[in-house]
Amino acid sequence: MRRIRKTHPPKVFLDWLKENEDLDCSYDALVGKSAHVELKKHLIKEQGFLCAYTGHELDENSSHVEHLKPQNECVGNEDIDYRNMVACFPYNGGDMSHGYGAPLKGGWWDENLFISPLSDDCERRFAFSWSGRIHETPENHAAAKKTIELLGLSHNYLVNLRKKAINGFFGFGIRTKPLSKKEAIHLLETINDFDPSGKLVPYCFILKNLLKKYAA
Repeated sequence: MRRIRKTHPPKVFLDWLKENEDLDCSYDALVGKSAHVELKKHLIKEQGFLCAYTGHELDENSSHVEHLKPQNECVGNEDIDYRNMVACFPYNGGDMSHGYGAPLKGGWWDENLFISPLSDDCERRFAFSWSGRIHETPENHAAAKKTIELLGLSHNYLVNLRKKAINGFFGFGIRTKPLSKKEAIHLLETINDFDPSGKLVPYCFILKNLLKKYAA
């Protein structure tokens, strides 16, 4: 899980909030409006086109607006609080057929047992092996362990996607040349950089985790 640093909300969203502050100022009322479309675009861009939970590459057709604190637990205007919203895979936030990700979380909420991608230490709470497996850190850390379980981050399909990304990045293949230690050290300094189009490398937080071991 990569730490997300929230920026300012898009102007069209702020305008909508102001126009509706005395009316139905709720997330459900926002859905379907142009402000909602722009909000999702902004979240995707803010996250470097990566899913807030899985690290999948995202676009508008493969993501939904996810509430960190579920709507059913929100009070007041928390359901339209910009800091409570991120972009996540898949497009349908209720589609559990993939077996992992935001839909599995559903309406569950326990602030003390959920590692938010907005938290300062979220990247330190998960470690990854060369096989794509994920582990809580330190061992048996209750919130990290629960978050892995809750989001299905150990699902075999997701593990295989991570392994494929790791092998491709490090050059672990019959027809590829593995990274040199010098290249690994350089990449460790740049792996979190946005490219000219505003995108991050998919699973960059995992690759960073492993680059430290590789370059040691």
